[in-house]
Amino acid sequence: MAQYHHLNVYKKSFDFLAEITRQTIHFQRDFRYTLGEKLNNGGIDFIVWIYKANSAQNLKDRVQIIKELLEKLQYLNVILRLSYELKNISKDKYIGLTLMTQDIEKQLNGWLSHSSKSICGSDDGLEKTK
Repeated sequence: MAQYHHLNVYKKSFDFLAEITRQTIHFQRDFRYTLGEKLNNGGIDFIVWIYKANSAQNLKDRVQIIKELLEKLQYLNVILRLSYELKNISKDKYIGLTLMTQDIEKQLNGWLSHSSKSICGSDDGLEKTK
């Protein structure tokens, strides 16, 4: 098992978190502590859940955590879209951040697919040792 900070999905998610943190500094005051805070806290929470998924010893637990990560990513997308619609994020930044979330989603779906296939090939759903 790779260390979580070596995972490409972790690196991309951290880059996403760094960018949304840079963007929320420029939010209108009315939205900085509502939408901006939700984006930042959601991004930090997302990073922690990647660690949890990578640390899960049971593949069934890992699959469930990855599914929850996909839900959390959709939540972040909604807040991101609302921030754009309320003119707190420029169109170019919104497109860039959306492309980042799409890349993260593809990686999560690949991880989910791989983990799900591993469960099917295992009787007890536990990690196979090499």
